[in-house]
Amino acid sequence: MDVGRWFEKAERFRRAAYSELEAGRYDIACFMAQQAAELALKGCLIRLTGSRPYTHLLSELLEILFRVSGERDEGALACARVLEEHYLQARYPNARMKDYLRAEAEEAIRCMEAILGYVGRVLGAGREG
Repeated sequence: MDVGRWFEKAERFRRAAYSELEAGRYDIACFMAQQAAELALKGCLIRLTGSRPYTHLLSELLEILFRVSGERDEGALACARVLEEHYLQARYPNARMKDYLRAEAEEAIRCMEAILGYVGRVLGAGREG
């Protein structure tokens, strides 16, 4: 399996999150941030284990990665829980009662970056060993 494609796609979603934020499409920015984190986590798990779990829950993906890597990051886990809300709410018009705000998109992007940073640290540690 070409794991590089997972990271390339994650990077495209990351860039799109910033673009959508600047365009004022906060719901889409949040969804792009969630997708970037999900694809990076799955890419990391594929690289480390050769397979990926069939879940969209970032907290589940992180718990698996914590066990595999031996490195736990509670900040990344808190961010995963923030981003999980956007998987459905940002996509479906009837999944949420209010419009998205810029502050929510900024938080989603901050959380995306925290998770991507954790993935980078895990993969960096794996290359050193």
